[in-house]
Amino acid sequence: MIASILPLIVIAYLYDSHNSSLNNRLIDEKIEGEIQATVVKINSFIATQIKHLNDLDDLQGIDKLFSGTEIEKIPEQLLDFLYFQTSDTDIYSVEFYDLAGNYKWSLPKSMEKKAQLLFEDASINGVNISKPIPPSSGKPGWFYIYKTMVRKGRSIGVIALRIRLTSLTELTTSLYRTGLYEPVIITSNGDRLNVVGVKVDKSKLFTKPYSFLPGWSIGLKQNGPQISNPGIRYWLLFLVILSGLFVMWLFYNMSQRLTRIIAPLIKGARAIARGDFGVRVDGNIPGELGILARSFNNMSEQLSAMVTSRVDVERRAALGNLATGIAHEIRNPLATISTTVHGLICSEKDPERKNMLEAIDNEINRTDAIVEEFMNYARPREPKKEHVVIRDIFKHVQVLVSATALEAGVEISLLGQRSLEIHVDPGQIRQILMNIILNALKSMPDGGHLRLKAVQNNRVAEITVTDTGHGIKAEDLDKVKQPFFTTKAGGTGLGLAICVQLVKTNDGVLDIDSTVGEGTSVKIKFPVTENTERNIEESVNYD
Repeated sequence: MIASILPLIVIAYLYDSHNSSLNNRLIDEKIEGEIQATVVKINSFIATQIKHLNDLDDLQGIDKLFSGTEIEKIPEQLLDFLYFQTSDTDIYSVEFYDLAGNYKWSLPKSMEKKAQLLFEDASINGVNISKPIPPSSGKPGWFYIYKTMVRKGRSIGVIALRIRLTSLTELTTSLYRTGLYEPVIITSNGDRLNVVGVKVDKSKLFTKPYSFLPGWSIGLKQNGPQISNPGIRYWLLFLVILSGLFVMWLFYNMSQRLTRIIAPLIKGARAIARGDFGVRVDGNIPGELGILARSFNNMSEQLSAMVTSRVDVERRAALGNLATGIAHEIRNPLATISTTVHGLICSEKDPERKNMLEAIDNEINRTDAIVEEFMNYARPREPKKEHVVIRDIFKHVQVLVSATALEAGVEISLLGQRSLEIHVDPGQIRQILMNIILNALKSMPDGGHLRLKAVQNNRVAEITVTDTGHGIKAEDLDKVKQPFFTTKAGGTGLGLAICVQLVKTNDGVLDIDSTVGEGTSVKIKFPVTENTERNIEESVNYD
């Protein structure tokens, strides 16, 4: 027996040594991949700001701002574009300097800077990046992206964007590992900045710096004790083997019975390994094995919930990053196109061409609305709850949809308990009801009846929206709550998904019941707190 165990120990030692070396290589490759992905994000951010600067340089008439033109004399379209640029949270101001770096003009005026422009910088294709100014005395940090403006072969001045420093440093947040290491950005003058743009000490990096701009790079520095790997596990392995031999000798006669009892657990574990978290084993076994079986069932349920939650978190993180990319990569060009189209509409005399331009403008607005809807789902705001009378909400949304309902031939009825209150975000509950009501109106193109009802059932406020439309197929009832699922041509599939999300953030539950050809009923339930529960009148018709 001992002769068979000794080779096992030797093999375990050799395997562990090889596995440790392999793990170290895999960790290094993983860190390098994460850093390179962060460098790509930073380069994309810098490229976006350079594009903003080049767009400004290409604007007609912007060279006149170097002469100190008063803001009232600036053309409206040019001023709108400048204000649009400064509305970006990454940009503090647009500033103008003479060739010696002396301040001339800025927008907004609150960002005026009387000192000279700092010319210590890196350069990319004729665009310069200044050294950063870290935060100090309660003021945020920033840096310049600027270029010399040339008109008719002559340099006339310098145009600069003052960029929020943390917009750059926050892009490294994904590299931060609490207690292990943190990312630092090394600037052109040798300073090291952490994820919030604050200077840190110049301790040794444990990775090589990865350059993303001339003179700028990113690296990782250790901020916790290095994880050691003592050889105690080999002693533990030895003790486990001895314990195993003792247990095998002690329970030899029970092995067959234990095998029959443990077999379902093994089968269940294999099912979980395949991703089937719904597997259950018999928990009525007596003794410790019964406890193990019940613990196995609990573990299966918890794993299912944890995986579902993790997938949802990762999906939302991916959607959040995608929403940020959409905001930068789609909305900015859309704004430029919209500004141009508005200018063309104002100057166009031909009615036919003017109609075409207005059609283009409508499509731009529709695209912007789709982007806005997607961003609302990807990055919802926290609810600002207050006590709301449901009757007032019903009246408000009825006014908003009355014209659409009248055009579709739909009659709207408001029913329920007159003084029923709920504790929710009023803007979000209006958005929820508007989405549901507009969906209901679209399901009744030939007219029908829409009923909004609010009642209190025990300590739960129930809001029900019922229509007489074409209904939802049974196989689609679970899918309609999922994002991007739609049965309507041109739909985004986000309306109900946003409703479900907003109801959940307000501590509510949304259920849908529908019959094809008869209509759909959407019920929203909110808990009634002690502050909102009061003497409720009998059910009445609000109308």
